[in-house]
Amino acid sequence: MTQQETHMVPPPETDTPAPPDGAGSPPPARPDAPAGAAGRRRPPGTERSPWRVFLRKPSTLVFLPLLGLFVLIAALGPLLVGDPSATGNAELLAPSAAHPLGTDHLGRDYLARVVNGGQISLLVGFTVAVLCMTIGLVVGGLAGYHGGWMDTLMVKLAEFFQVLPGIVLALVAAALLGANVFIIVAILSITMWPAVARIVRAEAMRISQLGYVESARAAGFRSVRIIWSDVLPNALPPVLVATSMTVGRAILIESGLAYLGIGDPSHPSWGALLNSAQAYMRDGWWLAVAPGLCIFLVVLAVNMLGDALNDAYNPTVGRVK
Repeated sequence: MTQQETHMVPPPETDTPAPPDGAGSPPPARPDAPAGAAGRRRPPGTERSPWRVFLRKPSTLVFLPLLGLFVLIAALGPLLVGDPSATGNAELLAPSAAHPLGTDHLGRDYLARVVNGGQISLLVGFTVAVLCMTIGLVVGGLAGYHGGWMDTLMVKLAEFFQVLPGIVLALVAAALLGANVFIIVAILSITMWPAVARIVRAEAMRISQLGYVESARAAGFRSVRIIWSDVLPNALPPVLVATSMTVGRAILIESGLAYLGIGDPSHPSWGALLNSAQAYMRDGWWLAVAPGLCIFLVVLAVNMLGDALNDAYNPTVGRVK
């Protein structure tokens, strides 16, 4: 083979294997291509919050407007109805167009008395709930965050107030100080706050061990600032559930105390109206039906809303696995 022929020979082909399918860089996805079911994600900030889940529940759609209606009637109703103490009507009139809920044994318009009685019952229920939540947040937050001797002291204090019988304490206070709404609110708050404080304590103990709380301690923040800005806001959801249940309990206990005669005679609540209606069950059945139905509906609405709020914040509780 001459030198010219040597230059004309083509170079040997190399056996380089072709890249397998999909081994190279994937082609760019089209912007209009639909995402797969497995890779579909919600955009940031569009996750369903517990409050949104709570507001969309069927029980919320029914009982939240019902409770709002009772609150609206209790707030504005006394301005629209007559004087609850006026006695210019006939006695024990049945419900009619002139008197939608009839009259009582003294000829007083019963609709006006029920509307004004709702102010006392709802005021007691919501005020006791707010006071219990406030005391529970302070005591439970300090006990759960610090632990040690402070936790022991707070737990013993909560146990002392929890064993106090509310009805007996109310009877003694009414005999010594007189029966009025403020004394009833104070007694119910004193005897009912430990239930909320225990929940706050458990949540504060759990949250105080998390990383962002440890980082706040390492950064030199004071304990009061950490409890106020980090611990209590994250412990609030179960506390709100417990507080909603406290409203119904406070209304029932206040109605029971008023039924026993412990209340302000000049501002009767629904329980006091039930107490005065028991002597006229045969001739004036509506005297017991109206306040009893109001107590039933309000307590039912509060309990159902509390249960819906619990389901929204704890969706896996009670689910069959």
